[in-house]
Amino acid sequence: MIFKSYIYRLAIRYFFSKDSKTIVNRINGFAFLMIVAASSVLLVVLSAFAGLKDFGLAYTSSFDPDLKIIPETGSYFILKDEDLDKIRGFDFVKDASPVIEEKVVLSNELNSGATILKGVNNDYHLLGVLDSLSLIGVFSPSKDNSLYLGADLASSLEVVMSEDFSLLATAAKKKTRSLFSFSPFNSTKLEIEGIYQISLDIEKKYAFAPIKTVRSLVGTNENSYTSVEIITNGFVGKEVLSKEIDGLLNSPVVVLDKQDLNPALYKMLNTENLAVYLIFSLVALISMFNLVGSLTIMMVEKKKDLKILKSLGGKEGDFNKIFFTLGVFTSVFGAFLGIFIAWVVIVFQNSYSLVVVPGTSIPYPISLTLINVFIVFSTIFFLGVITSAWSTRLRSKT
Repeated sequence: MIFKSYIYRLAIRYFFSKDSKTIVNRINGFAFLMIVAASSVLLVVLSAFAGLKDFGLAYTSSFDPDLKIIPETGSYFILKDEDLDKIRGFDFVKDASPVIEEKVVLSNELNSGATILKGVNNDYHLLGVLDSLSLIGVFSPSKDNSLYLGADLASSLEVVMSEDFSLLATAAKKKTRSLFSFSPFNSTKLEIEGIYQISLDIEKKYAFAPIKTVRSLVGTNENSYTSVEIITNGFVGKEVLSKEIDGLLNSPVVVLDKQDLNPALYKMLNTENLAVYLIFSLVALISMFNLVGSLTIMMVEKKKDLKILKSLGGKEGDFNKIFFTLGVFTSVFGAFLGIFIAWVVIVFQNSYSLVVVPGTSIPYPISLTLINVFIVFSTIFFLGVITSAWSTRLRSKT
């Protein structure tokens, strides 16, 4: 393929120069403006959704470990102290906390409610977070039969912070000799040590107690745990930890990451993100019809120029390439300008909080990422190429 520089020079000239007819200039300007607007809006919307996604995940992420080791089958697995020390010794592991999680019913004389009771040790990685979220009281895993629960659950149980008030925790036994001679449930009274507040879903889902108390309640062995929660030094994939602990433990285990721990939430967010992208990509595609009109008008107006070029040795296929290149230039420059305008809007929002979350004084979260910039530019460029090729193809048929 022979490179013909005049094709690109003419395309650039047609893009920057003004036509003698005002109507042509207006059509070209409107087509360019629509591409700028489409790319700008697409990036702002994607950035707003990314910010809202990060804002929403911040609540669940604060309660979820980076990685979590659970048994491949059953609810419990054996973890010896030396094995736990080996896990904590990995370079990428910042903290590792063995945990027992059991579904329990908390009740008093008037009310009852179900929750997941998490048994933790004194070195549990979330103790600092729990203290910062405390609405009243402080949780101490060293105190037996103590309970730290969410504000929403405490409200439904009508909890009173008093020495005379306690809740009865009831859970299924893990080991029973006979279904007929022994009750399949264990119960124990728990004293309210504190109440935390973060979000309704988490407040209903989790309550915390010393691991000895939960172990006694369900009747498990000393080294039995339901999971080990891992905090890493930066982002580490679950495959890395899976490879390191392969064969380390006596029973087969599975490593989960944050997305595995909340599959429904991540699936919903990803689906919504895709839906938003497709909707505004359709808007961008509609805006490209203005480019079709602009190129069509330009091809009609520049017939005289093309006749001169043809008399100088130009070929018919070169004429199509000129207008195809013009359409691509218009799309690329429009995308760049639209991205710049979107960046300015995002900077102003993050600096001056122009828009707040409805019903609150919280600035609307918005996050500009390189992946979204790439997606917007690629989308506009692709649509520009398709539109320009279609417009010049129509000319070759006429």
